Amino acid sequence: MKFNIARQPLVPAFLTLVAIAALAMWRAGAGAMSLPEQAAIPTHGILAIDSPEVLLGRFQSAYPGWSKWIGAFLILFAGTSLGRLSLRYNLYSVGTCLAIPLYGIFITGLASSSLFLAPITAATLLTLCVKNFARAFCNGYAFDALFRASFYLGILPLVTPASLPLILILPLAIVLFHRTFREVVVALAGLLLPILTFCYVNWGAGGDFSAPLALAAEAFTNGSPFGAVCTIPQPNLVILAGTILIDLTAIIYFLTDSYAAGNKPRAIFIFLIGLSLLLVPSLLNPVAKPDTTVLLAIPSALTVPFLLVRVHHLPALLLYLLLLAGSVAVTILQ
Repeated sequence: MKFNIARQPLVPAFLTLVAIAALAMWRAGAGAMSLPEQAAIPTHGILAIDSPEVLLGRFQSAYPGWSKWIGAFLILFAGTSLGRLSLRYNLYSVGTCLAIPLYGIFITGLASSSLFLAPITAATLLTLCVKNFARAFCNGYAFDALFRASFYLGILPLVTPASLPLILILPLAIVLFHRTFREVVVALAGLLLPILTFCYVNWGAGGDFSAPLALAAEAFTNGSPFGAVCTIPQPNLVILAGTILIDLTAIIYFLTDSYAAGNKPRAIFIFLIGLSLLLVPSLLNPVAKPDTTVLLAIPSALTVPFLLVRVHHLPALLLYLLLLAGSVAVTILQ
């Protein structure tokens, strides 16, 4: 019996993800680890509390063992969530759990820092955001799904400030999934709630209410737009280039064969393409860091299987093994 990698069942897919997560957490923090620096205090405000990004870095430094367990759990949770999403909406017209191991391959291959907890948390938040936006494509109202998706999207810039351009996926989802004005109001409330809560807590701790917003504005107007890309280690840069190339090929395959997909899978794929395009300004802004590239693992894990299920099983197997070998090599060499 021939084993077709494009129709990978749940058990081998999940076991592959477990092995990748275990290897990644075993190698995580093996090098010298430096705490994330808190951004400079804005000239017209007082920041009395640390950002969630800094707090996650300090937690990892204080509890490295617990951080590895949490990181492994988040990788498994996000990977299985993407696999369930692909099966629930029949994205590839065949039953496959290929998105599960591909998420682990991409996120470990793109990660390039010993401070892994914040990037993995950001990737998990984006996964939950995509999952709930996909749930919002339904008959009737989808207040709960839209609020959850927007809420996770609002938390994301607090964990990874470079992800701020991704808030534009909210209007994209509203248009693609045909939501009503009342649902738009609920989505905006979910989007603004995290940052307003952070401003309120900062004000309650003795700082200025607008200090986090002023700090973000100053950060985005300083620094080099290509600073993060220039500091990515060479092995991770090779993985990044290969990921982008494979994503573009998968998108071309989808555009030439989109008529074969149903309305919901087609809308979700268009949403993922928009997400991939919005990740470009997220990677090329002054506050971006090398590990911001891990956010690319979410759209890649969902779009690449569209390519693998439509090519011959031998090239699909070779491409999958090449991605797996590259991810393992980068993880070991880090």
